Amino acid sequence: MKNNTLDLEKYLWKKRLILINKNHSKIKEIQDEIKNNKTKLSSYKIESIFIRNEFKSPITLIGLDGLIKLEEEDLNLNKIFKLISTMPMANF
Repeated sequence: MKNNTLDLEKYLWKKRLILINKNHSKIKEIQDEIKNNKTKLSSYKIESIFIRNEFKSPITLIGLDGLIKLEEEDLNLNKIFKLISTMPMANF
């Protein structure tokens, strides 16, 4: 992040992103869940980024193509993994 701006282009076709609002009421639990699932997140090419509220939802999944795939109030990694498994780019 430069100048408080997230450069999504550098992740395009390389990483999926889970954008997490730093001010989320369950931030500690979210950080623990991300930490505990680091290997699986990596295998799905997911990087988590904690941001100030730039998106309308506290949790936003951005796909390899740079498009928003999911917006949620709470983090549910199993739901995210299942969603990614149904995507055309799931194995890339």
